Amino acid sequence: MVRTVNVAQCDRGTRPDQPDLAFETAFNRSPVRMLCCDRDYIIRHINDAFLRHESFLREETVGRSIAKVFGEAFFRSRKPALDVTLAGQPQSMLEWGTRRASRGRLLRIRQEPVVAPDGDVTGVLLMIEDTTALHDLTSRVSMHDEVFRQSSECMAVIGSDFRYLWSNPANAASWGLTHEEIIGRDLVSVIGERHFAELAREKLSACFGGETLQYEYEHIDPTGKRIFYEVRLQPFREADGKIKGAVVSKRDVTRATMMARQLRRQASEDFLTGLANRYALEEELRARLKKCLAKGDDDWTCMPALILVDLDDFKAVNDLGGHSAGDALLRQVAGLLRAAAGERACVARVGGDEFALVLSVSGRAEAIAIGNRIVSMIDMAGFNWEGTYYAVGASVGIAMLDKDMTRPLTPTVFDVINWADKACLVAKEKGGARVSFYHPDDSEMVARLEDAGNLRVVQKALQEDSFELFTMPVMPIDGRSLPSREVLLRIVGEDGAVLSPASFIASAERHGMMSRVDRWVVTTVLRRLRYYRERVRFSVNLSGQSVGDPRFKAFLLDALDAEGVGIDRLSFEITETAAVRSMETAQSLIKALRARGCGIILDDFGSGLSSFGYLRQFQVDMLKIDGAIIGEIVEDRVQQTIVAGIVAVAEAMNVSVIAEYVDSEEAMMILQGLGVHFVQGYHIGKPEIWEEDPGG
Repeated sequence: MVRTVNVAQCDRGTRPDQPDLAFETAFNRSPVRMLCCDRDYIIRHINDAFLRHESFLREETVGRSIAKVFGEAFFRSRKPALDVTLAGQPQSMLEWGTRRASRGRLLRIRQEPVVAPDGDVTGVLLMIEDTTALHDLTSRVSMHDEVFRQSSECMAVIGSDFRYLWSNPANAASWGLTHEEIIGRDLVSVIGERHFAELAREKLSACFGGETLQYEYEHIDPTGKRIFYEVRLQPFREADGKIKGAVVSKRDVTRATMMARQLRRQASEDFLTGLANRYALEEELRARLKKCLAKGDDDWTCMPALILVDLDDFKAVNDLGGHSAGDALLRQVAGLLRAAAGERACVARVGGDEFALVLSVSGRAEAIAIGNRIVSMIDMAGFNWEGTYYAVGASVGIAMLDKDMTRPLTPTVFDVINWADKACLVAKEKGGARVSFYHPDDSEMVARLEDAGNLRVVQKALQEDSFELFTMPVMPIDGRSLPSREVLLRIVGEDGAVLSPASFIASAERHGMMSRVDRWVVTTVLRRLRYYRERVRFSVNLSGQSVGDPRFKAFLLDALDAEGVGIDRLSFEITETAAVRSMETAQSLIKALRARGCGIILDDFGSGLSSFGYLRQFQVDMLKIDGAIIGEIVEDRVQQTIVAGIVAVAEAMNVSVIAEYVDSEEAMMILQGLGVHFVQGYHIGKPEIWEEDPGG
């Protein structure tokens, strides 16, 4: 209840020492907005704070109704509460401001009845206080306190006397205590004398000295569970900057720590066989290689060897017996290798059905003897699974770290592994179940290295889109046909030299990559054909792999259908050998290509023993006579007779004939006389690079 204000007396003014004047002074100077109205809601008094906030003049408010001054909407919203206060009941509420001057502010509104000496309520004293800042502060403090309380991260403040100044519940619970029990306790009594002496004292003392530290430790909780914590210590300073203690935050990293330990185990151990894995093998090989490189010229009585073992028959066991059988075989081989190598070797499973051993030997003969023993042991053991016997063999490749291989090569671990791998591939290509020793001068190794180099060239060209297309003219000599050009694939080396296609194409075919190469050729030819305006046909070679691959067939036909216009200027060359090897697939492909207007050329005709017998099996437009038949056409009457026979059969089937490797005018004239329709060779024109149309 507030003191009754005699508004009339206040308006007349009184002496300063009178109580009414003192109250009026406090009323006007209060930062709280105040307004006094009578029972008719007429404003009888309003303080300076209210006027300043609403930007009113006193004469605009005093003597006027609340509705007139603040608007009908404001009056309607306040009238129910005003009426309750006029009935004698004080009101207090928190509301968000709605007027322009107070919108977005949290207001504490109090209404006190103004009571006359006779006890009648004559009006209402309305007081409005902005509590937004206090509310925000309270909310933040409450939120922060709740965050610390609910956080699973353990947090505490340790005083410089090693007592707990503060702790959140999570930290207290980690020591088997409540929040109330841990505050004020000595650190030693909580964490134990040993932990305090060995770890906490030193690190906290450093933190009290101004350092920020982070470390991990292992903790056994009250239930006996092992927990790994990551701890961070930061100095806790007072307002003047003086360090009063340390802020300790610790986070449970048990899961991450255990996972890291598991990963470290996995990084060095093969889970299936218990052998070392590839990573551990590389580390062992790296250590031994380092010792070899540090040896003197006369210190080679004992040297490391890497023996790579690749099972020859694992796929059959896996396919027929299932993965459980395959796993059992791998474990059996692991045991055999341990027995063959003894304690002196690092035995590892390096992936799939491949194993490796690193061991010290006296020389090449001993390494080969161990390799042969491994081959023999695996062969003799065989493999029994659920009553079925499987013959099992192994191919073994050996690389030696002797003086010849480490002086002056300075090889890396991966060089040594590659050497053993190449030797193992040679053993497998010879039929398996044997040992091959790596030496860079060995002819088989040289061939293998060349093949591997060619394969890398093809892979790089595919990745970097660095193939080049050349074209070679094919000239008509029958007086009626149009000229054409054969599309040839080349790779230009970094030195600008054009690499021989025979070697890299053979490697690509050997490793199953020619379908990818042919896709690149077809895509590029179709793109360039759009901008080629001359009336010339183009012939594109398809490898045997592509001819026999249904997926390539689908790709080729889709590409031709998408292009549509101009594909009738294309012919596709298929070797006789590829067509015969994939008879049904080749026939289906030929039929589909001819239906789209493309020509078919049977390449290398005459190289097989049954060329004429198979000729009728394929609907072709042209035959290209194998170059071996054309080679000595000028001097060799037999070759002329063979060509004449081929031409006669071809004409009977309405098929044109192309002769390649034509290197002289005389040869061309003889072929023309024999009825050949087209010729190509260096006499006609050499391959030229097919430049991409600048407009394309």
